[in-house]
Amino acid sequence: MSFASDVKDELIEKSELARAMGGMKPCCIHAEMYGIFLFCRDFTSREICIKTEHEQVAKLFAAYAGNITGASYKPVVTSSGKYRVDIKKPEERAAVLEYFGHTGAEVNRRMYRSNIEDECCMAALLRGAFLSCGTITDPQKDYHLEFVMAHKVLCDDLLKLITEIHLPDEDGTVDLSRREFEPKYILRKGVHVVYFKDSESIENILTFMGAPDAALEVMGTRMYKDMRNRVNRKMNFENANSGRAFDAAYRQIEAIRFIEEAKGLGFLPDELRELAILRLENEDFTLGDLADNVKEPISKSGVNHRLQKILETAEGLGWKG
Repeated sequence: MSFASDVKDELIEKSELARAMGGMKPCCIHAEMYGIFLFCRDFTSREICIKTEHEQVAKLFAAYAGNITGASYKPVVTSSGKYRVDIKKPEERAAVLEYFGHTGAEVNRRMYRSNIEDECCMAALLRGAFLSCGTITDPQKDYHLEFVMAHKVLCDDLLKLITEIHLPDEDGTVDLSRREFEPKYILRKGVHVVYFKDSESIENILTFMGAPDAALEVMGTRMYKDMRNRVNRKMNFENANSGRAFDAAYRQIEAIRFIEEAKGLGFLPDELRELAILRLENEDFTLGDLADNVKEPISKSGVNHRLQKILETAEGLGWKG
């Protein structure tokens, strides 16, 4: 099962539970039905049908169609393995169109706001639209949620609806001046796509539609990725520092050995000779380790200063470094 399929399962399950428990108002049930029908494959007087990879979506479409017409519908599996439900009789198609205020003679398919009675209905309609034409990428791979449709006017209507959504703050208040969602649009291979690419918007839209478990999964994945990226950055930084420290230590040891062969370490002043011997005997010591192990402890900057003096001495004796 794909993540998109899991999301649709959750949306249907939560919707069915709410209806069974009387927790969904009739206006919201109507709006959800409208979303499923309006955004399905065909919604005209000549043809009303849905074609989907998700069996439960097809069954829900069939059940809602039966509620309107009184007829019985069953999903049919196509040669491509998808589920299709057709409302074949003209009088039944006319009944469905009339139920939502459409005639079937419209030049453009578009959203009739008369099917959205209240703010609560916006979530239900959006849920129905997602069940019909929406999909979402597994957050482990990418953050992407989209609605795909064949009609530009309908796409514009959906964009406008989404930008009008207002989510309550933690204290329950709603800031009407704030735009919650900034959906993006693209024309892709002849179809119109409304989509989101940022994880926070996807989390919020999933919660708004009624899939909080999926939203939590996206959030958890985002948090894990953020933590992993921070760890990787830290490790890369530390590895880079370790590499630089190793190169510096190697160069210091080569300079000390040059001095030892050229003049002997007794050529160095006492404090430099002590540090040179300590470095030769402890190649893996950091500046801090060296600072802690000289007879009279000094700072790391003091150690670094003395090592630079050793390098300069070696160069003065002809070391090319």
